Amino acid sequence: MLKNDFYQILDETASETRVRLNPAHVIYQAHFPGRPITPGACQIQMVTEILAGRLGAEVSLTAIKNVKYRDVISPGEVPELTVRFLKLNDEGATCQVQVVFVCGERVFSKMSMTYEVVRAHTDL
Repeated sequence: MLKNDFYQILDETASETRVRLNPAHVIYQAHFPGRPITPGACQIQMVTEILAGRLGAEVSLTAIKNVKYRDVISPGEVPELTVRFLKLNDEGATCQVQVVFVCGERVFSKMSMTYEVVRAHTDL
């Protein structure tokens, strides 16, 4: 889980989640020293965690239909981002999403993915 360590949620609306990246996180020390960038796998995990929070359920990524990394997300240059859900179709056990990572008008990545809703969150 990356939430509250790699990134923090600043606020949320019906279609957007604004996040702050943690430039001191150990991932950035390896990816890449001297010029840290946010790994694509971390961006996908962020979407997964944010979606789970929105649905109030655990989700499992089942398909990645399309991912385009259009620009580098450097936490030193772009410490805050908006994860914008362009499409969120929640059809019971399946959820399809289209998401973009943006800062203002600058688009960093676009993703289309399918998730399986595993189970409702519990307080175990």
